[in-house]
Amino acid sequence: MNRPESDEARVRGAPTPRPQGTSCIAFENIKLSAAAHAPANDALLHGAVRLCRSCGCETTADRICPDCAEALRAERAEALAERCRVHRVRYVEDLPVSVLQEMQAEWGRR
Repeated sequence: MNRPESDEARVRGAPTPRPQGTSCIAFENIKLSAAAHAPANDALLHGAVRLCRSCGCETTADRICPDCAEALRAERAEALAERCRVHRVRYVEDLPVSVLQEMQAEWGRR
């Protein structure tokens, strides 16, 4: 008969010793179930990275990497500053509506 090595192991609720390098079967089942039911393109669950639409580098961001996002912000700010200078206004809100609509068309927003 296979007896426990000590009295402590016989106490109800005491964990049973597990060989080194093995993991919990329940945890493995949860991981397998989650992977089976997860969408194939969900990079957050599967640990895969996404590609930036602009430069193609790997990123954990949704569509554009942080460097490209910052470059786009700077480019748009520069374009807005130039339009404000041309129309001699201090704030973007003071630009004529036609200019704002033209800018939206250029940037693909309308």
